Amino acid sequence: MNTPALPGLAPAVKRGPGRPKGSGNKRSGDLQRYVEAVYGGMTPGQQSAQIGLVTAKELRDAGGDLMMAMAVKARGLAAMLGCEGKEAWLLMQRERADLLPYIHQKRGQKEEAAPGDVPTHTYVAIPMEAGTAAGDGQGAGEWDTPPDLLEYQSVSDDDAKQVTEPKSPDDA
Repeated sequence: MNTPALPGLAPAVKRGPGRPKGSGNKRSGDLQRYVEAVYGGMTPGQQSAQIGLVTAKELRDAGGDLMMAMAVKARGLAAMLGCEGKEAWLLMQRERADLLPYIHQKRGQKEEAAPGDVPTHTYVAIPMEAGTAAGDGQGAGEWDTPPDLLEYQSVSDDDAKQVTEPKSPDDA
């Protein structure tokens, strides 16, 4: 069926088969809705946060001391579970560790530069005009290498050719 184009609107772009890029997986969405409906409206992540993290109220009750708030929560959890405070603290730590990747995502690894992408030469431009930090523009500037450092350095004939002669006839 041909749909007439409306003025000012571009026709819809036809997509290929499959779901659109970035759309959610239907089964995952179904499972999420089921878990939230059956288990008190909370996802597993929310339940982990309830066990492992202190709330703003718990932090206020501890006078703003985070470690005290965590210790009080661990004691209450230990009493509820019938275990030692240390075990409850470790349970809270495990829940926090499991939540960490969802809160603080890891940065992607830095890609190594391909050999062709790395510059082979570095050029440094030093101004030699009058009134610059490099000098007055009439002679050697303050940034030039002192002569006592140059006396032990030698330049081979190959290095001199590379600097003074073009590499190919096209470079001339």
